[in-house]
Amino acid sequence: MDTLPQGVTFDEKLAYQNVVSRRATFHYSKLGEQLAAFVSDVVRRGGTPKGPYVYSLNNVPLDEITDIEFLLPIRENTFTAEEGTRFHSYFEIRPLAKGIVTGDFEHQTERVYAQLLAALDSNGLEINAPFFHVLPEDGSKYASVYVGYVDPSEAGD
Repeated sequence: MDTLPQGVTFDEKLAYQNVVSRRATFHYSKLGEQLAAFVSDVVRRGGTPKGPYVYSLNNVPLDEITDIEFLLPIRENTFTAEEGTRFHSYFEIRPLAKGIVTGDFEHQTERVYAQLLAALDSNGLEINAPFFHVLPEDGSKYASVYVGYVDPSEAGD
């Protein structure tokens, strides 16, 4: 790999067992409210969170509307999902490039997106998955941001 921006790493992965997910479209300012409602719904239906809060940003927000999928690892091996919610016994995505957002998440995230995209470009890699955000469980002022990639030189004919 060429020189990477400080804080960017390659060959990362996200992997969790027993994950509940829900995809939703809403104004970006409602993210905290939507995440809290999702977690509350999972707990109300008998799920016990055991991992970090994860979400993927599945679009370039137009008119500030986001398409997000929330993912929450739970302790239970089964889960009765309601409409719009899914249970996955295993979730894994790789390879990923990773960057860290520190401080003001809302304003620093775009900087990390740009660093990740520049690192992919400078190494001849192409994005092939949405940005995944992993929020700290302890309330720290940082978050990990991941993006999936592929090396087109390794693609079969």
